[in-house]
Amino acid sequence: MPIYEYQCRGCKKISSFLLLRTTEEIEPFCKACGSRDVVRIISRVAVIRGEEKRMESLLDPSNLSGLDENDPRSIERFMKKMGRELGDELGEGFEESIEEAMAAECSGDSTSGEVDI
Repeated sequence: MPIYEYQCRGCKKISSFLLLRTTEEIEPFCKACGSRDVVRIISRVAVIRGEEKRMESLLDPSNLSGLDENDPRSIERFMKKMGRELGDELGEGFEESIEEAMAAECSGDSTSGEVDI
């Protein structure tokens, strides 16, 4: 189902319209000010990928080239990237947990070298 976006020439706001059928026609207008003086813009394309494809992407050797298992900052960057890729599946507060673990590591509070996330 395509979503078309239009920018108002007056107020410059962007309005989105979801079409349920490709044969459906719309008369676009600005949802902010009501003007019909709008121009269609090219918007981003969203691609939905399954869990398997996302995991393949994360474990692609080209994505691991900058990963240094002895550098906590490198691990932090990778974990945050994984968090963005997997989204809600890792739970709320995942990125904050990573930052807390890094703060503990940097301050020397980490006794076992392992962090519960």
